Amino acid sequence: MKQILTFFILCISFSALNAQYYVLPDWVEDLPYPAGNNEIYAIGISDPRMTDKALAKDVAINRAITMAVMFEESQIYYASDYFEKNSEEYRWFVSKQDVEELGKITASAWIDDKSYQVLSTDENTNGETVVLIKYTPSSGQDSNFTVTAEYYRKDFEVSNTRAMESVRSIKLLSCWKKSATADTLKSDFSLTNWNNSITTEISYNGEEINPPGFSYEYAPSIPDSFDLKQYNTSVSLKKGLWNAYIDSYFQSIMKISKNYSSKMETVSDDYKVNRDDGISEFSTESFARSVCKNVLSFEFGGMGINKNQLYPRVFQKNERTFYSTANGSEPAKADSTSVETVKKKCWLKRLFSKKNK
Repeated sequence: MKQILTFFILCISFSALNAQYYVLPDWVEDLPYPAGNNEIYAIGISDPRMTDKALAKDVAINRAITMAVMFEESQIYYASDYFEKNSEEYRWFVSKQDVEELGKITASAWIDDKSYQVLSTDENTNGETVVLIKYTPSSGQDSNFTVTAEYYRKDFEVSNTRAMESVRSIKLLSCWKKSATADTLKSDFSLTNWNNSITTEISYNGEEINPPGFSYEYAPSIPDSFDLKQYNTSVSLKKGLWNAYIDSYFQSIMKISKNYSSKMETVSDDYKVNRDDGISEFSTESFARSVCKNVLSFEFGGMGINKNQLYPRVFQKNERTFYSTANGSEPAKADSTSVETVKKKCWLKRLFSKKNK
């Protein structure tokens, strides 16, 4: 038994000492600012540890084009329901809330080899290819690149347990008809997050992609003192850059669209229920629904990492603010100092430190 325990400790120690922290390229934190209204900068990211490097780059470029098309002009349908019930049962006050969101995004454009330019390409030690493209929309031509996306979120309580369940689902489909004689290139991505347990289904040009289901750690690119107001939301990076990036983007644009223009209706009711045991239950229920349909254009400013959480900066077009660091200087980069600080952190602290969900 002692030998087994010793072997187990040695395995954990070896794993902790060899933990890797993946680094983002510098330009990801603050993308170039458009010189005019016709320039769009977008990032695309492949899935982790793809062995076919040519395929990984193709996937990253296709995803960057997909994002650029959605940045230019997206038709966004959004609906949300909020249900709340407050009741008094056996002298206990019970509160229950359910939140449900549903969004649909469609966009289209004409894309050919002259429409975009790959400005930078980077591959980290996790095998993720990250590309930066500059896209110039074409006018006067029919669309040959279409994007359809769905976003679903629900937070709910099961049987008054006061423990919240959470589910998020994302579907992203792009179709590119490059020429009259070429087959349509399809990219299909689906993500389901159930209580932070993430599963994906991915295909590109008819080929299934199955990234390994490991948990990943990324080096911080922004300090602990960063200004949270500069970012839209945060998403865990434990399942890779692309999953966190696309999840955070859809959360951001749903929030922007809802705040831009929406209609809300509310209804409430108070009632008393007489139970078989002679106890009367007093309850108050309220229901609020928000719906909107907007056509919006966006600009992606960049993203930062802190404590293995991805923080994006998403703006409506022409509303992007200049990026500043915690001390007001030039944008901080994922320099060697910050990376080495993480790598040299005591492996015992890394092993037993609390992980963000």
